[in-house]
Amino acid sequence: MPLAVFLAGGIFEPTANGGGLAGQLGIPYAAYPAIYSLRLAATAIAIALVWRPIRDWVGRTTWWPIPLGFVLVVPWIVLVMLQREAGWAVSAVERSGFNPFEQFAEGSAAAWGFFAVRAIGLVVIVPLVEELFLRGFLMRYAIDEKFWEVPFGRLTLASTAACLIYAAATHPAEALAAISWFAVVSGIAVATRRPIDTILAHAATNLALGAYVVATGNWWLL
Repeated sequence: MPLAVFLAGGIFEPTANGGGLAGQLGIPYAAYPAIYSLRLAATAIAIALVWRPIRDWVGRTTWWPIPLGFVLVVPWIVLVMLQREAGWAVSAVERSGFNPFEQFAEGSAAAWGFFAVRAIGLVVIVPLVEELFLRGFLMRYAIDEKFWEVPFGRLTLASTAACLIYAAATHPAEALAAISWFAVVSGIAVATRRPIDTILAHAATNLALGAYVVATGNWWLL
């Protein structure tokens, strides 16, 4: 449910070129902060509604997935840039690339406020909803319809295929990076058998990606 809410909200997010459903509805690019904030709030409520039975299930973290998550940002950035340079990026599903320090007055409360909201989405909400759906549900469901009886981290040909198809389908503009990254994080799930490790590895990569974007100004990566 949390991922469904998050993806549904993304349909209405405008992009700089005015494409997608948001463009057809006439939603201006300037409305991105408000729409993203509402999307994040709705997703946070969805997480809260289902968190009680999930809380104990996620487990306690192992030390090494977090530093590995930071390292994995390097191949992610390289592969995304290679795909972009090769012309394989899909313009119809481009990211918003919203730079709050450019759209708002630099150093203003509005700029830093939305930057904080965007950081929470990138580092907290996205890793949670995506890992709970993909490795908590989809990959286990590919093995058995009674997915709750499938041990977390079990990997078969069917669950591997489900993971890679999900990666390419949900990140078409970064398909090369997504397929590689999701495959490695599936390896973390197999190695530790703890959902929290995949969530925190995901969060670490996203945090490093966010830091890279702020440092280089490559907001198109977000």
